[in-house]
Amino acid sequence: MRPERSWRSLPIVRHLLAWRLRTLTPLHGGAARGTPIVRYYQHDFLDRYRSDIRGRCLEIGATSTVKRYGGDAVTEAEALDLAAHSDDVTVVADLSRADHVPSDRYDCFLNQFTMTVVYDVEAALYHAIRILKPGGVLLINFGCVDYYLHRGLDMGTGAPLYMYNWFTPLQVRDIFGRLGLSDDDVQVHVYGNLMSRIAFQVNLSAEELTERERDIVDPGQPLLICARVEKPQDWRTDKPTYRDPTYTPTEAPASLRADTGHYGDAYR
Repeated sequence: MRPERSWRSLPIVRHLLAWRLRTLTPLHGGAARGTPIVRYYQHDFLDRYRSDIRGRCLEIGATSTVKRYGGDAVTEAEALDLAAHSDDVTVVADLSRADHVPSDRYDCFLNQFTMTVVYDVEAALYHAIRILKPGGVLLINFGCVDYYLHRGLDMGTGAPLYMYNWFTPLQVRDIFGRLGLSDDDVQVHVYGNLMSRIAFQVNLSAEELTERERDIVDPGQPLLICARVEKPQDWRTDKPTYRDPTYTPTEAPASLRADTGHYGDAYR
């Protein structure tokens, strides 16, 4: 799914606007204008694996994405979160401590834009795979670059979120290997380049970039890692030893800002 080109992507306009990159704060006060580049990449990934979104599906926080991409192929849609903050959330759990969620339950689990705020990544991925049926598919992404939530963020989902991780493709493959998965089980797609990383950090939309600036992949400048993981029929691995944070910021967490839909640290 390609965004429509904006007048801002015209060459002369882009050169005139380039001075905006000399900034200490995200453009537009952090408010969304157009499609965030990471969302553009995630849409491409989900389009690629749309046929996996079927049967009994689980999503983080809401069910809107599995319903939109799976359509009639989705027979049951559930959401998982730390608290039942909406009717969609029928599975109340911390994914990294989800021992009470039954195994072999879902055909597809969509986990997007959450792993940066999960402390015990290996435990969360263990449970994400465990709760899939044999042959079920985990569609997941990992941020390589993001805003740092230095005092946490309260989105009203049950507990403040803290930024613990930025990922590399090597790191992602290594974690899946430790969980007993082979290259045949995991397809990793890397998105991004230097320009798209800059665009994300300064809050330029996908529509403000050229096709080349959006779509060229530079392995040395990744922005988003997406992975399709199919649970093997005979998957067995030991549960990882749980790890908990030893430090939590003492400041009150920021609140989600309605005007940006992002995070509450004031730029205005």
